[in-house]
Amino acid sequence: MTEQPVFSVSEFIEYINLAVGRRVTVEGEISGYSVNHGKWVFFDLKDENGKVGCFAAAWNLHTVLEDGMQVQVTGTPRVYPKSGKFSIMVEAVELKGVGALKRAFELTKAKLEKEGIFDTSRKRPLEALPEKIGLICSRESAAYTDFMRILNQRIGGLEVHLAHVHVQGESAVREIVGAFEWFNAHGEEAGIQTLVLVRGGGSLEDLQAFNSEPVARAVFASRIPVICGVGHERDESLADYAADVRAATPTHAASLAVPDREELSTSVDRAIAGMTGSLEYALEWTANAIDRGVFTIESRITGTMRAAASLFGRYTLSLSLFEKQLSHFQTQLTHAASRLAGSHENSVLQTREHVQFLERSLANMNPLTVLKRGYAIVSKKGRSVGSKSALKPGDRIDLRFRDGELPAVVDSPQQPLF
Repeated sequence: MTEQPVFSVSEFIEYINLAVGRRVTVEGEISGYSVNHGKWVFFDLKDENGKVGCFAAAWNLHTVLEDGMQVQVTGTPRVYPKSGKFSIMVEAVELKGVGALKRAFELTKAKLEKEGIFDTSRKRPLEALPEKIGLICSRESAAYTDFMRILNQRIGGLEVHLAHVHVQGESAVREIVGAFEWFNAHGEEAGIQTLVLVRGGGSLEDLQAFNSEPVARAVFASRIPVICGVGHERDESLADYAADVRAATPTHAASLAVPDREELSTSVDRAIAGMTGSLEYALEWTANAIDRGVFTIESRITGTMRAAASLFGRYTLSLSLFEKQLSHFQTQLTHAASRLAGSHENSVLQTREHVQFLERSLANMNPLTVLKRGYAIVSKKGRSVGSKSALKPGDRIDLRFRDGELPAVVDSPQQPLF
């Protein structure tokens, strides 16, 4: 007869944990859900015939949970030495059933919305013509094929950096979040200007990863603008709400990421035509303005020259009249001298002296003689000015010197400004 081993309590608990400590997945309904210090999560998993306790670290849960939800938990069963309580140490939770998925979606959406994760005011515009795009999706998916097909149809020559991830299943959330972390660490250095997250359509259960809190937060935290195209047109996800731009489908995401080649060409042609028209108008307007300016200047110069010519003509006529009068006086003097030549010598001498006196007087009265001594003749509007009281500031006057004329403007009656 084989002797039965005897265990201490702690040895027995260790024995049990070794025996049952294989990773398992258990499905049931959550009850007694609670969170301790925001870090540790406790709940029971039950069905109609049984119940088992569960324990998890809050950071391992990717969705909001509450009592009544149908879930699958994956973890390791164990007995805790100090309490002797048997429970499952939960590593991952997957929602089961449409009701649980919808409820988790509503709870998580409300939580993130309250934090401003979906606020439209923080959403950024996309690069109009990116050269490098970061793509997060499954390489084997139809979403990847559709996205690349539309992208290449619309415009070529783009560099696409693919982050291959699972889009559903246990590792999907971890891989998608990891892809965003990689692009945020290296994407800007690599010159990536737009991130695109896509997957094809599916049930609410299939889209769980894109409704998870970690993925929504990763989209929100991206330093590079994000386009999210998940599912079909009727599908919606929390990742869509957190993205800068929501696309209805993966193909729609491609059309939003880059412009169409023909539309871009048309826009460029239209812009060139607009700039050409604007330039031609500006040149024509400038040429007309120059012509108007030249005409104005020519008119002013012509008017000034005409006024100067008229003034010069009036002074020439006055000088001619003076010279005729002077010649007449000289003739009279000559005749008088002839008549007196036969008079008495003394009378002749007296007469000669008188004549000489008259000649000197006439010479002194000659304006040209005065001008040679440094004087000038001041006239206003063709008339000589003999007093400063006849002038006021701003009057235009003409000055005649021995060698010509000069127009001037009166600054003050005491001091003309030449």
